[in-house]
Amino acid sequence: MRARFKLVAVAAMVGIFSVPAAAQEAGDPPPVSPLSPSGKAMRIMHMSGGEDGESHLEIIDLPLTGGGDGHSVQSRLRATDVEIGDTLPGDFIDFHGVSTPRFLIVLAGQLEVGLGDGSKHILSKGDIVLADDVTGRGHTSRMIGTEPVRILTVRLPKDSPLTPKANSCPDGMVAEKCVAARLQAQDGKNK
Repeated sequence: MRARFKLVAVAAMVGIFSVPAAAQEAGDPPPVSPLSPSGKAMRIMHMSGGEDGESHLEIIDLPLTGGGDGHSVQSRLRATDVEIGDTLPGDFIDFHGVSTPRFLIVLAGQLEVGLGDGSKHILSKGDIVLADDVTGRGHTSRMIGTEPVRILTVRLPKDSPLTPKANSCPDGMVAEKCVAARLQAQDGKNK
């Protein structure tokens, strides 16, 4: 079971999205996390292999394919398969990359990811990472805390992982027969 989920553990940055309490004025609304729906873009962490042979982290915007000001942004992308896995606390996986691009969505637990530059980053419940370090030495993963790490892995097409899908209907289905398309049209009428 451990080998099956070696590629599941990946990078994140805790604190990059937090604002110190002193920075928030009394009476101001709480800051919006770049990972929360803002009506503009959904921002996620992206880990990729660099020309130096090391993995690097950056924040990227997912392509917008729905939503708008004041309600959830939707990114419709193609997936090749989905996997849910658990890894026990204390497990360590030395430098490794991923075979194909994938979203990693942490459902429970925490893991620490190490990069070649010596930096360490924490991925926690609710974090989403596009793991795309298919070249180079990769990253390390250590399950921390007392709770098993549970990750939902959504593998993406190798050649075009972030190419948006026109709609959420299955390929080949006429939009009028697709429940998702009907719900979308109905939602537009209710505004």
